[in-house]
Amino acid sequence: MNDLFTDFLTILLPTYFFFYMAITLYSRNKKSLLNRVAALLMLSFLFYFLGEYIKTSLLPEYQMQIVLYGNGPMLLLMICFLVHLCVLVGRPVTAPMQRWLYPIYAAPFISLIIMLLSKDHRVLFNPNVTDGRSPLDPLFLFLTLLYVAGYILLSVVILTVSWLRTKEAKRRRLLLSLLTGLFGLFAWFMLVTVLLESAFLTSRESMVLYFIGYLLWGISLRNVIGKYDFLPDYRKLFHILFGSAPTAILLLDRKGGVREMNPRAQQLFEGLPSQDIAELPICDETLNLKDKLALFLQDGKKEPHWEVSLSHPRTGPMDLIVGLDLIKEADEELLVMHLTDVTSLKDTKRKLMESERNYKYLAHHDALTGLYNRVAIQERLQQKMAGGQSFALALIDLDNFKQINDTYGHLVGDSYLQHVAGSLRRYAQPDDLIGRIGGDEFIMIIPFADEAIDPYHEAHRRLSPLRSHSFRHNDVELPISFSAGVSLYPKHASDVTSLLNKADEAMYGVKRSGKRGISLFSTNPNKLP
Repeated sequence: MNDLFTDFLTILLPTYFFFYMAITLYSRNKKSLLNRVAALLMLSFLFYFLGEYIKTSLLPEYQMQIVLYGNGPMLLLMICFLVHLCVLVGRPVTAPMQRWLYPIYAAPFISLIIMLLSKDHRVLFNPNVTDGRSPLDPLFLFLTLLYVAGYILLSVVILTVSWLRTKEAKRRRLLLSLLTGLFGLFAWFMLVTVLLESAFLTSRESMVLYFIGYLLWGISLRNVIGKYDFLPDYRKLFHILFGSAPTAILLLDRKGGVREMNPRAQQLFEGLPSQDIAELPICDETLNLKDKLALFLQDGKKEPHWEVSLSHPRTGPMDLIVGLDLIKEADEELLVMHLTDVTSLKDTKRKLMESERNYKYLAHHDALTGLYNRVAIQERLQQKMAGGQSFALALIDLDNFKQINDTYGHLVGDSYLQHVAGSLRRYAQPDDLIGRIGGDEFIMIIPFADEAIDPYHEAHRRLSPLRSHSFRHNDVELPISFSAGVSLYPKHASDVTSLLNKADEAMYGVKRSGKRGISLFSTNPNKLP
């Protein structure tokens, strides 16, 4: 086996391995500093091995230039990247060491520059040495070995400290594996160096052994990466995020066909075949989800976020917030659909709105009869007065209601009041206001814009039919008997309280006269026929 073939096997062939390692590590996650430093370490090995092959086999006449300006700096970069990688792997234990990385990178290169500037190049590297000794200047060789051995030892110390201080079992196994491989490299490096200095090995033989040691260490590093997967892989990270996302994510083609969906989407559409998802109808619309997607694709400027309510055949309506992103693959366009289920939020919102409507209703209505209560009537009267509207206020008090309560009970009394309220609604006009302002007291507001209209006649026309609508309970007929007083705005009073007092005064005039009548304020009560 000649020297050229030996150089190919031991120097050039490993460069392909380091090139593969560099590309693999970088492509796993381009944004990870750990991956980038690991890839740079592999590239420095690649260029160092490649330089050695060129120096020994292709261009031996340029050995000095290649060593001093190529392999020398590359070897220093290699050990700097090694320390940097160990610091990153050992985090968070080694976090305080990161501020020392700049001096670690600078120290060997400053020494190299000083040596290049202070000594003749032929002194630093003597190409005429052929007796097996190193062609490097003794001081230059000493500094090189010092940095290489020192930085490898520093890396061993960093990993050892990280291993001792780390509590997590898996990470301790990882650090121990890296530490074992690095310690083996350091021991191999020291063994070859001792054999070289003891003249048991020639310079060429020691270089070959150095290369074999680096290659074996690179292979062991590759195995550790595969076993513990400690260098981030963006594809695996994507699948982890895709699988653990709290929102439903679907990958669709242009026709709405589902290519893939994450577990949340599978849970959302449980029991529904994936091919039927795009056919789900949209509530309150004639479109389905497939039609909505088609509209989005037709109009490129269409808002990619919208709310939709889908009708699921098993679970019923689902309120969703939809987000769409169009991605273009090599041969087709795909849609990424994000679905946020807000059904519970919408239900809560609907319940709150319903509660608010109920609250507003109860705040202005009598709970028993559904008529306006005293507060609502007073507000409406204030509005009419502020608008300068004329109206008649009829205050209605039921006769003998206490006797009905005492005889038949309060439940029957309540039903009696509801019957009276229904009768008042039946004979009221659309613009009239009806309310219950007390236990057995009702009020009716009758607007009149024309002064020719007789307010008393209008009140009589609305209230007198109550007499013919008796309340029946268990075949017992209970007639509706009442006394009513009417006051006019603005003729009798200009404020709500006074107007009510005038009507109340007229109503009690009817009571004193024998009940069952209607009286206009300041006039004699008139009996119902």
